[in-house]
Amino acid sequence: MSTLPSYEAAGLGAPSEGGYSALEVNHRLSGTTAPEVYGAYDGLEVVNGEMIDASNKIKADTEAAVEEPLPQRSPQRKKLWLIVGAVALVLVIVAAVVGGVVGSRHHNNTTTASSSSDPSSTSSSTSSSSTPSPTPSSTSPNAAHSSSSLSVTGWWTTTSSYSIRLFYQGKDGHLRMIGYDSTDGMWSTVTTLPGPDVRLGSPIATCNYNTTVYFSSAVNSGNNYTQTDVFYVDKLGQIQEWEVQETPGAATRNMNGTISSLGLKPGPYSRLATYWPSLIFQDDLGQLQETYYTTSSKWLQNPLSISPQNHSALAEIVYSASSARKGGGNFIYQGDDQKLQAEGRSSSTTSLKADAPAVAVPSESPIGAFSVPRTSKADSPMNTYILWQDKTDGIQITWMDDDKGWQTTSAPDSFGNPDKGTDIACLMPSAFSYTPLQSKYDMARCYYLVDGRIREVKYDGSSWSVVGNVPLG
Repeated sequence: MSTLPSYEAAGLGAPSEGGYSALEVNHRLSGTTAPEVYGAYDGLEVVNGEMIDASNKIKADTEAAVEEPLPQRSPQRKKLWLIVGAVALVLVIVAAVVGGVVGSRHHNNTTTASSSSDPSSTSSSTSSSSTPSPTPSSTSPNAAHSSSSLSVTGWWTTTSSYSIRLFYQGKDGHLRMIGYDSTDGMWSTVTTLPGPDVRLGSPIATCNYNTTVYFSSAVNSGNNYTQTDVFYVDKLGQIQEWEVQETPGAATRNMNGTISSLGLKPGPYSRLATYWPSLIFQDDLGQLQETYYTTSSKWLQNPLSISPQNHSALAEIVYSASSARKGGGNFIYQGDDQKLQAEGRSSSTTSLKADAPAVAVPSESPIGAFSVPRTSKADSPMNTYILWQDKTDGIQITWMDDDKGWQTTSAPDSFGNPDKGTDIACLMPSAFSYTPLQSKYDMARCYYLVDGRIREVKYDGSSWSVVGNVPLG
């Protein structure tokens, strides 16, 4: 098994370079390159899946019918028209009332199907038809491409609040980001990242870290910010990186990351997985490669002694609470025997230890995974959860949260009918945040596509439930 060089006391250090590719670059941008300030995506307004002119007004639900003034009639026919008009008026009123009730019910049903967090209502809306009619979420300019990869990262802002960043590829091929803040319980406006030249259907992997925590700098209001890195494959088949820096009191900035200049080329159809400061992918021979960023501001590459099935889904999560900042990690993949595999290391100097759940999954099945500290102790083991898609396109959950070993069960019916071949992304909070990992399930969430919409599900430590569809506008 392959091991990584030891870390500096403050985190990942500058390893000895013997036996490693010297991919040494400074993670800071050149002073000549100004970061590009960007704002939220200014998309078209969409109502019930149809684009409307911005000048049009949308009536409240209670205004189901609009009264039109009756045209003026000739005085000579006034008496006759009064009789005819009275009859017509009665018919118009009856039609308006009936139409208003039907229209109101249709509107409410559409809203419930697209945004309800009630599992039972979600299940009924997805199972009522094999080809449900489109909703604003699946037809808006911000809708996910049918082949989009999904990736999510987040961090604890306090011991009881957190932030989430979700990335996907839009129908126009551009990367998009949407954020969630638990303090107000709201998703942000979708933001389009204008710079990345992303291959359609590219794998996406994202992670984050607090710069002062990772580089062991003195924390102050000016430098204590979180940086989110999103990795993808460009149209030339090379791994690229896009950085999103969120500075308190300043505009969010995005820029090309330094890994973009290295020319790393994964094997055809390789997936990507990351947990800062590590990124893994398959090479042309199907071997798992790891590249990681040191506190000496260098990218180094380390071949892992792991041979997943070609095009295997990949996930990288925390192995144990105490090892999260010491190079420990748990690599989840599908072996040549099509069974789930988990190989973890407790530190950068220890060998990888195989821990197979002994469950076979369909070839190239999407896999998402996360782990949660079992207790609040510093040396706590992790409860680990793996979601994957079975041959009927349903979601299966394989987990280990005690000493009884791995178990597998089907997801609740409320999960709906995931799209065939959907990606599955699960949220693994960053260990390099000012607030360390918490032994709580608030951030235990996963995402996948249902009818082209991004569905969010969560686990509370005892049961799974559907949160709803992420509002993409």
